[in-house]
Amino acid sequence: MIKIDYYMSHGSPWTFLGHNRLGALVKKYDAKLNILPVNYGDIFPVSGGLPVTKRPPQRQKMRLQELERWSKFLKIELVPQPKFFPSKSQLPSLVIIASKLKDTKKDFVLANFIMNALWVEELDVDDEKILSALISKTGLEPDEIISFAKGAECTEIFDLYTKNAIKNDVFGAPTFIIEDQIYWGQDRLDFVERHLIELTKIQ
Repeated sequence: MIKIDYYMSHGSPWTFLGHNRLGALVKKYDAKLNILPVNYGDIFPVSGGLPVTKRPPQRQKMRLQELERWSKFLKIELVPQPKFFPSKSQLPSLVIIASKLKDTKKDFVLANFIMNALWVEELDVDDEKILSALISKTGLEPDEIISFAKGAECTEIFDLYTKNAIKNDVFGAPTFIIEDQIYWGQDRLDFVERHLIELTKIQ
């Protein structure tokens, strides 16, 4: 089966813009998706990146224009500067990991709910009450997921995913890795699909 490693951040609008399109490709080509929430706060210093607020004003301006262009093009009502950005905790990412480790099959959907809450609904996804409501939307038990997310196992896996991201030359969100090929950014999904088409021909 074709495998896609998906390095993502719940606090990345670019991850959100590409998320459901990636899901459609996974379904279309019967691929196995390995969702990997990582800490870009650790990745940026070793890869030359900067948090949004520390980037030069020219880059910040371009980023906002690009977000508006892409959201209109994709017909996603994304708010380029939502009230609760940047997210101030890793708990939303740990919740996604908790769902994954428990093999709920809801981690991808949950990630979408979290990102939609942040980037469209302008909700504070660091607030446990809001996270609980989002988890409930998937049919999972929120107290169980959040309690597990706060535990050592999820933190250790989060750190491991981040270390592996650095080892695999990941520097931005989202990043998709298929075989030895790295695709950075939701605007590279056309190339991801071309790769999937080629692999499908081989199988």
